[in-house]
Amino acid sequence: MEEQSKKKKLTKGDIVSFVILGVLAVILIPVFIINFTLIIKGSIRSEVPPDVFGIAPMAVTTGSMDGDRNDSFAEGALIFVDILDEKEKQSLTEGEIVTFRTNGTYVTHRIVSVIRSADNSISSVITRGDANNADDGAIPLENVVGRCTGSIAGAGSFAMFLQTPLGIVLVVGVPVLIYVAYDVIRITLNNRRAKAEGQAETESEKDKEIRRLQQLLAEKENGEHSSETADLSAGAETTCYAQENDERIVSETAENSGHGEYGDSTDKKFDASDGAEKESD
Repeated sequence: MEEQSKKKKLTKGDIVSFVILGVLAVILIPVFIINFTLIIKGSIRSEVPPDVFGIAPMAVTTGSMDGDRNDSFAEGALIFVDILDEKEKQSLTEGEIVTFRTNGTYVTHRIVSVIRSADNSISSVITRGDANNADDGAIPLENVVGRCTGSIAGAGSFAMFLQTPLGIVLVVGVPVLIYVAYDVIRITLNNRRAKAEGQAETESEKDKEIRRLQQLLAEKENGEHSSETADLSAGAETTCYAQENDERIVSETAENSGHGEYGDSTDKKFDASDGAEKESD
C-alpha cells in the first residue's frame, strides 16, 4: 500500500507539466477550433464573413477608424461583427459602426445617416471612417453584413500573424516542442530517481537480510554454547557423584575389613581359652 501511495503521489514536475499542458490547451484548442470553423464557413458562404456563433472576428488592416470616440479602433485591432439578418438591419441607427461589402472586400465604418424608402424602411446607409474627411456614399442595405460590437487593440495583427507559416511555427510549434522536451527531461529524471530509490531499497533490504542472518547465527551460537555448558555441568555432576560413590565403596570395604580381623582374633581367643580349659582338665 505504501509503494502504491508513493507511485500515485504527484511530484512538483508532474504539477508543472499539468499546468503547462493546461495553459497550452486553453490557448491552442480555442485557436484551432475558431480557425477551423472560420475556414469551413468561409469556404461555404463567401458572401458574408465567417463567424463563430453569429460573431465574425475581423482584423483591421487600415487606420480609417482611428478616431477620438470610445468605440474607435486603430489599424491592427481585432473587431467583432454581429452578423445581421434583413429584419435586424432595419434597426440600424446613425452613429453605429457597420461592416459592409464593397468591391469584393469588407469595410467597417460608422453610419453618418440613414436613407429610408417610401414605406419608411431603411434602404441604404451613408458611412464614413472616423479618420476620413469624406463619406463613402450610399451603401445599399443588402451590402451591409453586420454591426461592430467591440474591438481589441493589436489582436488583429496577431491574428493575421497566426495565419502565416512562421506564425504557426512560432505560436503553435515552439510551445509544443518546448513542452515535449520538458516532458522528456522530466520523465528521464523521474526514471533515474526511481531507479536510484529502487537500488537504495534493494540495498536496504539486503542489509536487513544480512542483519537477520547474523542475528540467527548469533542465536544459534548462543544456543550451542548453552548446550555445551549444560553438558559440562551434567558431566561434572556425574563425575562428582562417581567420586562420592567410589569413596563410599572404599569406606565400606575398609570397615568390612576391620570387622573381619576383629572376628579372627576373637575366635583365636576363644580357641586359646578352650585350650586352657582342656589342659586343666
